[in-house]
Amino acid sequence: MTQPILVTCAFLLFSLALIMMFLEVFEIAPISSKLDWGTISRLKLEQRKPGDFGELMKRMPSKRTSKWIVVTSIAAPTDDVKRLASYSDWTLVVVGDTKTPADWNLPDVHYLSIETQEAMGFESVLRLPTRSYTRKNAGYLYAIANGAQWIYDTDDDNKPFGKGLDQFEYATDRTRGLRFTTLERPNGTIQESLFNPYRHFGRPDMWPRGFPLEHIKNHDHHDGAYRLCRVQRPPAVQQGIVQKDPDVDAIFRLLHAEPATGLDETFSEFAPPVILAPGMVAFRATDIWRSYFTQALLHTAGETVSFVPVNAIQKRNAHSYLKDFDDEIDVYDKAGKIVEFIDDWMCSAETLDKCTIELAEHFAEQDFWGYEDAQLVVHWVLDLQKIDYTFPAVRRGARSEYAIGDDKDLRRNCRRVHVSFANDLPVDKSMAAAKRAAMKINNFGDLKNWYFPASDQLAEATLENKTLTDNYHTVAIITNNYQWSLGMGMLQRMYEGNFAMLIFCGHYPNQSKEAETKDYPEGMQGGDSIYYPNLKRPINYIDLSNEEVRWGFLMYYCFAKVEEMKIQNVKGYVMFSDDAIFNFWNPLNLDIMQGTIRAPGWGPWVLEGADDDGDTHFSYRRSTA
Repeated sequence: MTQPILVTCAFLLFSLALIMMFLEVFEIAPISSKLDWGTISRLKLEQRKPGDFGELMKRMPSKRTSKWIVVTSIAAPTDDVKRLASYSDWTLVVVGDTKTPADWNLPDVHYLSIETQEAMGFESVLRLPTRSYTRKNAGYLYAIANGAQWIYDTDDDNKPFGKGLDQFEYATDRTRGLRFTTLERPNGTIQESLFNPYRHFGRPDMWPRGFPLEHIKNHDHHDGAYRLCRVQRPPAVQQGIVQKDPDVDAIFRLLHAEPATGLDETFSEFAPPVILAPGMVAFRATDIWRSYFTQALLHTAGETVSFVPVNAIQKRNAHSYLKDFDDEIDVYDKAGKIVEFIDDWMCSAETLDKCTIELAEHFAEQDFWGYEDAQLVVHWVLDLQKIDYTFPAVRRGARSEYAIGDDKDLRRNCRRVHVSFANDLPVDKSMAAAKRAAMKINNFGDLKNWYFPASDQLAEATLENKTLTDNYHTVAIITNNYQWSLGMGMLQRMYEGNFAMLIFCGHYPNQSKEAETKDYPEGMQGGDSIYYPNLKRPINYIDLSNEEVRWGFLMYYCFAKVEEMKIQNVKGYVMFSDDAIFNFWNPLNLDIMQGTIRAPGWGPWVLEGADDDGDTHFSYRRSTA
């Protein structure tokens, strides 16, 4: 079960793909002898004569681009497969199996039958079982041999959704945006090193298949885990989120899925992409061992995984979730153990081919998989050598890259931020946002029992006001000329439920890990508990140093930082100071707003006049009175 994954072949496609072999070729058997690069011959590897790859290619379609899509299929070409084949800048390779129709054919598609796979001469492919999803490895090797620079890994029943493949980034030198990281142990904990992509995309009630069950209850993306970097290394692997029926474990399905129709899940439409720093453990949804194994190798090369917003939709066939539960017992039992192991593991070699074999041996020694699996890893590495794949070098110390810059450095690359998203707006924009209305009422506490309408009444009334519904796709940015102190809790209650996202921008004091248990952030004045409501957590903020704020003169810098976040599907942004009251319920036509005219002296802004044609064009000047 694959959710959309984009891999740049310049880095670690080999490690992403190889673990797919182990889903159905899984036996537990300890390795007694040390396995290193110098003693591979002890494995008694059978190297067969390579197939005539050049002759094989003469019989295949001429279409070959730098970007390839790899799927497996046992059915005749479906509408989803035909759609993938229609992308002019992508080449589709379909890997068949024994149940695939013998006459499978689609123009410009590279179809690999069982016979074709065997003719390629890759030892790892020859050892794969039939009627197995793991045969997709033949497609990976085929695409790399044909010059693939990017590979999109998906299923024949996944349908691109929203931006589809355009949701991925194809930069190879630099990118910008959010980065999720944490302290290295012993200062950090295993639980803090776990990243739940569903939580990031607005569903803290969900967890991916393979997330260690012992950490679900108390897991959170704590304040201080995110940072915003204007320049960072692009991720080697990008994982797309799937709408409707994402990959969750059998426990979640037994609790929430309908027996006949399965799940119908949605995610926040505003949440941006996020890169996981080396050392963070994420749980993508293909086979779990691949995720663990691959991330350890990625981090060894100093590479990263990122998650991008929803870009595919999947509808799964109804089946027995109890059987899924039985099949996943091994995952429930071993997930936490593997996480602890890969968090401590360091490769002793200097190149990733040797590290791959070393890690395969260690996985067998720990009973995570068996002896045959370790052999299969070696064959995979040797097959990549056959097609002249260049293995990355080991990059040590990558965990410490992209540290938070010094506050006094106006050119600093990374800064502290925190973001949290909710999935409280209906997918159908014509439906009333009842959850959002309930939030707005609750924000005013006991006053709701005094004169406020019921949440369903407020939701319906909001739906009739275009200004208020447009605000649901607008980001509000509140600035402060100095370090944040009083009033943030009040401002949250005034504006939070009325916009897509509320972001505080200004100097926000550095917080300890225990900060979220306190009523108000450390280093700020404590009077809010008396004069204003306490801070609501989680809070969205971007930290600007006092030097960057400069008494408010440089607050426009907040716009640049918010843009770096890559917040999705918003119509615009509105920025105002914490000491101003924004009448967000009044229509605001930005097409006719004019700039300001500053007159000498200080005083309140006053209206200077309107156009002769009667249009309401506003121009303001600073009064000297």
